[in-house]
Amino acid sequence: MIKPTKPLKVNKISQIALLLFCWIGIPWITVEIAMILLDPLLFKGFYQYDPDMGFRVRPNTLGSNRFGFNDRNYPLERIPGTLRMLIVGDSFNWAGGLEGNYTTLLENQFAQTPDLPPVEVINAGYPMTHAGEQLIMLQKFGLQYQPDLVVLGVFVGNDFIDADPYRKRIVVNDTQIDIDKRKEIQILGYPIIFKSRLWMFIEQKYKVFRETATLEEPAWANPPEEEGTFTEETFLKIQRARLEFCNLRAHAEGKYDDKIEYLFESIAQIKQLLAERQIDFKVAIYPDEFQVNPALADQLFETYDLNREDYDLELMQKLLIAFLDREGIPYIDMLHRFRQMGKTETLYLLRDTHWNLAGNQLASDILYQNLLDYVKNQ
Repeated sequence: MIKPTKPLKVNKISQIALLLFCWIGIPWITVEIAMILLDPLLFKGFYQYDPDMGFRVRPNTLGSNRFGFNDRNYPLERIPGTLRMLIVGDSFNWAGGLEGNYTTLLENQFAQTPDLPPVEVINAGYPMTHAGEQLIMLQKFGLQYQPDLVVLGVFVGNDFIDADPYRKRIVVNDTQIDIDKRKEIQILGYPIIFKSRLWMFIEQKYKVFRETATLEEPAWANPPEEEGTFTEETFLKIQRARLEFCNLRAHAEGKYDDKIEYLFESIAQIKQLLAERQIDFKVAIYPDEFQVNPALADQLFETYDLNREDYDLELMQKLLIAFLDREGIPYIDMLHRFRQMGKTETLYLLRDTHWNLAGNQLASDILYQNLLDYVKNQ
């Protein structure tokens, strides 16, 4: 009787697969489980998960206050005779740090003006947010300050294109991930995702390292002025994506209709929320750099071989102002002043998209001039 030969080749492959699983698979699975269970203990980055907003700035981090805002801790209790403004926005409320941000500069301008009541200008901005997410922030944190006036800063560069009605940006293991809020799964108030956390963490850290000049801080926190925050290639890609919102053909085809409707609906809800509490409301409109700097606009059209006649660089302002007029919401459009000043002075950080100190000062000046009568009449 002839004994059957052993399938040596199959056994060899099985042994290799088993070794690979022991050397790579088991450690990988162990790390994945640790990243899930120990996330709150191991990861203390700039952002943290928030079950309502998806993410927010971690309190008391890089100068943030108890709510994660770029400001000091104002008392929640109103001081009699003091006028309190809440400036809501995105990462523009962080550019320049605490002392150089336009909100602090504005508070200083009011403090140096004779015969005015005390004015508190409270910075209530989270990076990477738009009006839909800022509405949630107001309900959860901002209104605890009991402001007299809320100024909503709308940055036309990305507030429209980011206003996806179904997007929810969450943070797990110091990693940002966009999910569909309709399909969100939470267990004990914590998000469940069906992707490798370790791979996402490595991928995002490498992307930040490749595209920006800093790993430890957000790009706008302390940018190297001489080198620029982003590489030129990355910066132009960011601006090219924003410029596409100005594409007249895309609007004729309804490409951005859902985002526009969602942004406008969110602003209308903020108006209603504040009106119910008898809080005054204004919108400040912040321009993108390609609207202010003709050389940058020229570079985008030339680099990407675009037809200027297909684009209206003021389209975002036109859409937003038409909506605000219909809703009876007062607004402050900064585009004209930024264009004027931009002819003789640099107002944006190098390859960064945020204001430098001169830009922050100009924004403060514009708000001061538009709000001074409001303060005097209180």
